[in-house]
Amino acid sequence: MKKILIIIAVSIFLVGCGTNGLVVKNANLITGETDVNLLIEPYQSVGISKTPSIERGEITTVAGQRFPKILLGEYWPGRIRWNSWTVDGEGYEYFGQAMLAGINYAGYLNDIIVIDGKISKNSDSKGVILSSAVDYAYDLEKGLEIPLDRNKFLVDREYRREIINQHGTSLKKLSRVSNMPELFTHWNKYETPTGILISPLGEEEVKEIAGINPQYSFSEKLVATTHGSISMDWIGSVAKFGIEVITAANGSIPSTGWDYNSQLPSRRHMGLIIDYVSKMEEGIIRKLNDANSKPRKEARK
Repeated sequence: MKKILIIIAVSIFLVGCGTNGLVVKNANLITGETDVNLLIEPYQSVGISKTPSIERGEITTVAGQRFPKILLGEYWPGRIRWNSWTVDGEGYEYFGQAMLAGINYAGYLNDIIVIDGKISKNSDSKGVILSSAVDYAYDLEKGLEIPLDRNKFLVDREYRREIINQHGTSLKKLSRVSNMPELFTHWNKYETPTGILISPLGEEEVKEIAGINPQYSFSEKLVATTHGSISMDWIGSVAKFGIEVITAANGSIPSTGWDYNSQLPSRRHMGLIIDYVSKMEEGIIRKLNDANSKPRKEARK
């Protein structure tokens, strides 16, 4: 298996914390785990971690109705992943991974959330998406922002339950996505220090993003690909499009963090993120216009 050694030089902590600064402690996870590290390294942002639940197929996958646009402040070329958290009526907790999936025909950014553990469609469960540094949570229906006390969220189970029960979105309101396990079989698999990463992107794209220093941790990154092809599904298309729009126009991107406490490299980079989303919106408009014009063309014939 071909291996690529990617060394990331690092100089500061994430918002004053070490690599263990975003670990949820003493969780009541349905999977039986008690600790979960919510830190997302650059190479993890371009795919999702292959958890034991994903390996066994014991997951729940739902479609969020609106991805919060404000989270684009944390966007980076190729990024598709944020974390999510869900609680049910019995007090069990569920770790999840939210993936940016483009723009739907209603004109909203949307997302797919892969949750570890099976959740019944009738379960009284609610969920949120988390910002990178766990400063904020967002509901899955309208993308509304909920400020968090990060320290309490990480250590206080009752605080997490209270916040999500009050502000989270009921999973009953969300559509289930049944074909994600099949889609994952077509994604590339990469070995990393934190386990297997599955990503729709190929080797070169992962190397490009993993080589960007987010100034988060003090570890070397070892990435090894199984085949290196690009899986062109809708999530992969969004990720690759982001790389093309932003890196092609901006050239080399300076090292920086991407949580809300970090600084964008430049106002130009901010503009390119806006351009990226605008181009996705224009693509949806073109598709709608084409679909609406077909009956008229056929009628003239």
